[in-house]
Amino acid sequence: MKKAKFLFVLIIVALCFSACTSRKEEKEEVKPAYEIAGKTYYNTVDNYGHDDHAKVWFGKDGSFVLNDSYSDGYYEVSGTWTISENVCTLNVEKTGAGSFGKIILEIEDNDTLSLKSNLEGSKSGDTFSINEIKGSTVKPEEKKEEEKKEEEKKEDGSETSNEIKTEDIKCTGLTSLYNNYWAYEGVKNYDLDVRKIPADSNEPITFKSDDENVVTVDAYGYATAVKEGKTKIHIKCGDVERVVGFETRSKTPKAKAMTFRSRLTDVQKDLRPTVYFDGAGNFVFTENCYSGMGKYKGTYTRDDDDHYICKVTDASSMQGYAGDDVEEIVFKILDDNTLRLKTPLCMSKANDLFDLLD
Repeated sequence: MKKAKFLFVLIIVALCFSACTSRKEEKEEVKPAYEIAGKTYYNTVDNYGHDDHAKVWFGKDGSFVLNDSYSDGYYEVSGTWTISENVCTLNVEKTGAGSFGKIILEIEDNDTLSLKSNLEGSKSGDTFSINEIKGSTVKPEEKKEEEKKEEEKKEDGSETSNEIKTEDIKCTGLTSLYNNYWAYEGVKNYDLDVRKIPADSNEPITFKSDDENVVTVDAYGYATAVKEGKTKIHIKCGDVERVVGFETRSKTPKAKAMTFRSRLTDVQKDLRPTVYFDGAGNFVFTENCYSGMGKYKGTYTRDDDDHYICKVTDASSMQGYAGDDVEEIVFKILDDNTLRLKTPLCMSKANDLFDLLD
């Protein structure tokens, strides 16, 4: 009986020791060491149909630069970054758009980040990742400084006797992220990110813009968008040449002529009220379509709250009809294809919807 008790106690002690050891091992589990310093991550989600994507660069000194493009422009955000477990926090110090205090990125692994904040262009849930073609890991000034040192070393023959001189390795090809690039006027240090094939080729790459009034490119492959227009950039490495297109766009998108038609269901489609914007600040609202009369004419502007404010300067065709004293007509812009009328008129009521006609 005593022997049985003794064995029972031994089993209990062994189980306790095993459980404690297991807990200790769980406690001492090493969390992954994230190495994002010196890397550039690119947004793999194209929210606005742009040719280029947002990107965030992490400096080894704890600084960051985030470039984002959205429907109305391009901007840059910079500051410092910190990591706590699997969360990377960007503390914004300078911003070219919006009001950002902090931007949160969740680290999925060393090569993948998930955005947890909404920006002007990039949205929460977008994925940022390393791409072997895109990934520029140094700032323009650092890249230039490194290449400058290499050139100086070659010129003064300061290579040490321990350094092995390699034979010339011919360039057999060039790769670039896009065949056509674009940027807004004034954008500097736009990295064309052209790569040599093979990567260890020691033949230099040269860049030449067909029209430097549109875009200039320095010796390191960084473009500056100068003035609105389109041109080509010739990239050469040894006997290999690659030509890419480049477009500089105005920060103020050109307005286009648009016609919107009312969704009124009790009126034949081609007789429903319509509003025409000519893109140059003039509008015509055809309200009383039954008689071919009832046109409001005037000028319009778009305010910061996404309204078209239409100032009526000519309502002569409304004479004798209800609404001939209307001086202002307001539309709320719901999206690129839909307007909501805010001003009650003769046939149209406040909150009527108008759809863009192709």
